Amino acid sequence: MSKFEIDFFELLFLAEVCKPPRPIARAMFFQDLCDNHYHTMSANERLQMFEFIGKDLNLEYEDARYFIARFNPENQYIAICFINKNKENIPCFFYEGKYHISKNQSINEEYIKYVTKNKMIDGSSLKYNCSKNKQHCVMRDNYSCIKCKFAVLPM
Repeated sequence: MSKFEIDFFELLFLAEVCKPPRPIARAMFFQDLCDNHYHTMSANERLQMFEFIGKDLNLEYEDARYFIARFNPENQYIAICFINKNKENIPCFFYEGKYHISKNQSINEEYIKYVTKNKMIDGSSLKYNCSKNKQHCVMRDNYSCIKCKFAVLPM
């Protein structure tokens, strides 16, 4: 299969038309966006993607919740693990109660010594608004609004 090169803004608009709920082919692209293309983007591009695509995601859909968990700069961590007595720093994100490196791969908790925020990704200055009501609201652990369960996103 041929590979095609597109720039970030083309990728951004492609992601826009593939947001959940969509047919399976588009859903597969959306997962690929989170698991593969995420790693080729700069921190600024990831933040732009998070702000642009996440602004009206409905968290009733698993793919939407996964996107928010993967791209939210406040949800990026480094898991300090000891595997066979070797220390490893593993970049990860928190999703469904575990520290993940991709949608289907989480870090075995037995190996995690401790977890720290990923200081390479600074989202500390972000203020959050509910994506549905466009006003400040209270976040839950999964970055959704307590009142309406829609995504809570940077202002």
